[in-house]
Amino acid sequence: MLLLLFGFSQMGAVAKLGYALSGGGARGFAHLGVLKVLEEHGIQPDYICGTSMGAVIGALYAQGYDAQSIQDMLLKVKWQDAMDDSFKRKELYIGQKRWAPYGMGSLGIDDHGKIKLPSSVWIGNRLNLELARLFAGSGTDVDFTRLPIPFSCIATDLLTGEKVIFTQGNLMQAVRASLSVPSILEPFELDGHLYIDGGVSQNLPAAETKEMGADFVIGIKTNSPLRPKEELKHFVNVFDQTLNISMINSLNRSLTDCGLLLEPDLEGFSAMDYDRATQIIDAAEAYARAHLAEIIEFYNLNGLELKRRATPQKATPMKLKSIVINGNEHLSPAKIREFLALEIGKRYSASQLVDACYKAWNSQLFHTIYPIIEATDEGYLLTLQVKEKERSQLSVLLSYTSEEGVQAGGILKLQNILLKNSSLMAGLTLGGKNEYNIDYVKNFGELWGAYFRIFHYLSSQKRYYYDADFNKAASIRAREIGITTGLGIFASKYIVAESFLYSYRTKMLQDISTVADIDSLYLVSGAGLKLYHESLDDYYFPLSGLRSSLKFNFARSSSVSDYIYSKIQGSAELYSPISDRLSLKLLLDMGSWLDKQHFNIDPFYLGGSSGYKGYHKYQVSAPVYKMVDLGLVSKVWKKLFISAGAQGLIIDEIDTWSDSEIVWCGYLGAGINTILGPLRASFAIREGGKTNLYLNFGYDLDVFHFSRK
Repeated sequence: MLLLLFGFSQMGAVAKLGYALSGGGARGFAHLGVLKVLEEHGIQPDYICGTSMGAVIGALYAQGYDAQSIQDMLLKVKWQDAMDDSFKRKELYIGQKRWAPYGMGSLGIDDHGKIKLPSSVWIGNRLNLELARLFAGSGTDVDFTRLPIPFSCIATDLLTGEKVIFTQGNLMQAVRASLSVPSILEPFELDGHLYIDGGVSQNLPAAETKEMGADFVIGIKTNSPLRPKEELKHFVNVFDQTLNISMINSLNRSLTDCGLLLEPDLEGFSAMDYDRATQIIDAAEAYARAHLAEIIEFYNLNGLELKRRATPQKATPMKLKSIVINGNEHLSPAKIREFLALEIGKRYSASQLVDACYKAWNSQLFHTIYPIIEATDEGYLLTLQVKEKERSQLSVLLSYTSEEGVQAGGILKLQNILLKNSSLMAGLTLGGKNEYNIDYVKNFGELWGAYFRIFHYLSSQKRYYYDADFNKAASIRAREIGITTGLGIFASKYIVAESFLYSYRTKMLQDISTVADIDSLYLVSGAGLKLYHESLDDYYFPLSGLRSSLKFNFARSSSVSDYIYSKIQGSAELYSPISDRLSLKLLLDMGSWLDKQHFNIDPFYLGGSSGYKGYHKYQVSAPVYKMVDLGLVSKVWKKLFISAGAQGLIIDEIDTWSDSEIVWCGYLGAGINTILGPLRASFAIREGGKTNLYLNFGYDLDVFHFSRK
């Protein structure tokens, strides 16, 4: 009787359908094109299991979103930027902008003094935050089988090599573990385990979909195929091939569990083509429509039933009950909460909570920081998963300019070690200009507050003197040692102001036979005031924002200074967008020695690639100058920029706005942001047909520009 009843029950049971979604990086967007076509014909899964990008799309689909909604959500994410952990200049606080960008890369130094090598190309914190934005409303400690469509995803345990199937926990963390491409993204740490991409152990989880309860499985395969020999000529392709070998081996074993395998034609698309996501989706949709008859036949033959889609739960603002910090070692929970600027009892959307984490991360104190949100009866519990940056970091400096030649060195940064909320930066460079700089800053406050500074330097560099026809007439070797101490205030992203005392001793040494009219040794001491604002979107290739500075220097006591003088210098550089890729540049730069008879002890050098391009770096100096620059800057392709414009320069012996001759020059420039640093080239032609050509590579601008006297 029991056997008979079981037989009748099976005869009446409706077969269950599962989707197995593979990984494939950007090629994984093809899942959406296929899902669109399946949806149109009422084909819906009873179970979903995904790997890597398939886990991202599968998790959203399992919550009830349709393919078009998921497409709209995912295309808002700038995936290339999400993989990039560099800090965007515009997002930093003004206190951090007291230093120019530097270093080809930074290595952390642990508390025992050992240098830590990176475990991947990218850390993935931006990716963590964008995934948190997508899945913040899904809750924590969730049984994934209780979602509108039961869901699971695959990751690989880096310590054991075993396949791990996530069926519960926090959805964002499970998905993030599944797409940790080894050596590209940092292994994802969760509950004491390290996880890498699920594709390493199972890239097309068809068997796992059946284990969930599916009778039949539609597998969607989007990973890259193996490359032919002629394409294996550089590291990127060889690495991609190595990873694909293990993925394809696991995938081939899964094909027998697929009742129907759909493999969209994605020839010409790579795993990193995130900027071509729409084209990938369209290609997959066209493939699914071309194979629609085969899909419908499979569906009908297996007695599968058409279903109505579930509706995802509508996201609503969440009232914060409490904030918990996990993983902090040296930073106090109170300090981290100060960066977040969130209030207990107030309501926030998921995006607002993620944006608060971005604000904290932009302090540059965190390796990673992302939110986990849990619903309780009294409100929502926000848990911040944090991993602090090493407090000691070493950065490599390497640059070349056609003006100074090769410069090499390094910067050691000690953060919050000598005193709380302090930073010490010690830099050494050798080459065309030899110098060391030690800059120590103690802040009182995080985003707003006051600070004091001690800056010490020693430099040795060659300076040139030119005759009236702008031919080189002399060169000297200037050796200088100095110290600056200052008290200042900083205000979020707006302005930093500092009053300072300075003293420096300079020795001028003859370098070639014709000697300029100089003193061999002198001491100058005085006081000053400086103001600085910067809101540029990029330091080297800006398209929007403003950079302005104003500096006063006074040496008025003969008891501590060999020269009595007063000096003022100010500039404002504005970039106003005309379109997404084109901006208008306007620069005004002025300076004046109020006691002009002594300007040669510390002259305004006006030429060079970062000044008036019509003259070489030391070709012209004056006690009074005014410069204007009007041009256009365009982002022509990804990280490639071009610029063109005109510069006008007035130099005088006295500060006057009338009867002054303007010397004009036109310029063309091009630059690209590379992994090793910015590469820039520019060509300028001055009145009379005199031309200059400049080439700059690396972070060649003065790191300590604000700290100096």
